[in-house]
Amino acid sequence: MLQSFESLIRAPATGLVSIFSPLRSRIKGEGESRRAQIAQLVGLNSTQLICGIGFNPEFGRIPDLVRFLGYPARDALSADRNYQFIHDRYRSLSVNDIVEIYTVIGGNHGIGVDGDASDLVISRLANLEAQLEETINPILIGGYKLEVRAIYENRLASPALIAARLDLNYSVLRDMTNESMIMLEVGAISAAEFIRHPGVTGEEKGRAIFQKLISVTDVNAYLAERPTASDAEQLKVACAGVV
Repeated sequence: MLQSFESLIRAPATGLVSIFSPLRSRIKGEGESRRAQIAQLVGLNSTQLICGIGFNPEFGRIPDLVRFLGYPARDALSADRNYQFIHDRYRSLSVNDIVEIYTVIGGNHGIGVDGDASDLVISRLANLEAQLEETINPILIGGYKLEVRAIYENRLASPALIAARLDLNYSVLRDMTNESMIMLEVGAISAAEFIRHPGVTGEEKGRAIFQKLISVTDVNAYLAERPTASDAEQLKVACAGVV
């Protein structure tokens, strides 16, 4: 029976059994060859198979599924899954697949990731950003923007990730994805923290004021503390433009 990536990653344990049990007598060989056969039979590629099962929070309830997939132990499957997830640039996993992974991980509070989900997210973003620095690729940029939003909407941005993303060196990437506004929209950071963060530019603060993500009250409190701040005039102008 052919499967979609979404149906595989969201399947209950009984569903996983019903998908793979009929295939046992049809699969030969070990390792990658074995996984390629299984993937073909369910209508996916090997990376989709590994990530669809590996990120499914129910898969741990079926102990023999790991060996059926050609891995000696669960740790080996998790390591391969993480590698494929971190390094894929929309070749084997579509951006919809990636967003689905974030949704499932976030909905299950990282259960099944076998480690810190935010570390996995940080590693993937770093890999994508290295590619963005090398070439202007519209598909990569579009996918990257959707991923950044999905990370915040699914509450996968840890305090460490937020602190790193607000570094001044990330300001260009934040502008590309509207990331700082998304942080404020989902409550990943408070307006008071945001306006005081040294890595946030005056332009970002002004944009947040125009979008009413930072209140005039927050701005006034900030300016009362720091009347000579370098962005003071810029923020006053922004506040004057708020209806």
